Amino acid sequence: MTLQKLASELANSKLIKRHITKSVTDPKFLSRTLLITSVSKDVFAYALRVENTLHNDEIPEDKKAFTAKMDAASGLATAVTQIATGVLISGGKFQNFVSDKLFKSLKDNPKALSAAKASFSALSTLVLASVFAKRVVTPLIASKFASYKKDNNDKNPDKHDNFDKVV
Repeated sequence: MTLQKLASELANSKLIKRHITKSVTDPKFLSRTLLITSVSKDVFAYALRVENTLHNDEIPEDKKAFTAKMDAASGLATAVTQIATGVLISGGKFQNFVSDKLFKSLKDNPKALSAAKASFSALSTLVLASVFAKRVVTPLIASKFASYKKDNNDKNPDKHDNFDKVV
């Protein structure tokens, strides 16, 4: 079976068609689908970073485990904060509150108001969750984790973790 045929069969499967139909009719579902897609991409990228760090000969051996832990902590913090923020932002109360303020001029046109709310929900969830998680929360959490691990390693120089054997 060729890759093109496999992709075509997957795209035309009942599962994908149901998913697309639900995404079109339910803005919350669409927002959360986009959020999970973004988080999955980030988790995969951070996993690759950890793997590359552990096999990078340019990084000194005594720094590899720490750098890999920092990458893993950043990835975990990014995923958790993106999901938490995205669920909060895509929630009905938040979306209705913001949409009512932003789209006052569309109150007389229910179809346009619905489309505007759906679009805003998807975009705001994806953008705000990503920006907030990646640029605000993750650096705070990861730097605290790094400081803790550095202090712990400085106090116990003989007790370093063998992170590369775990991954």
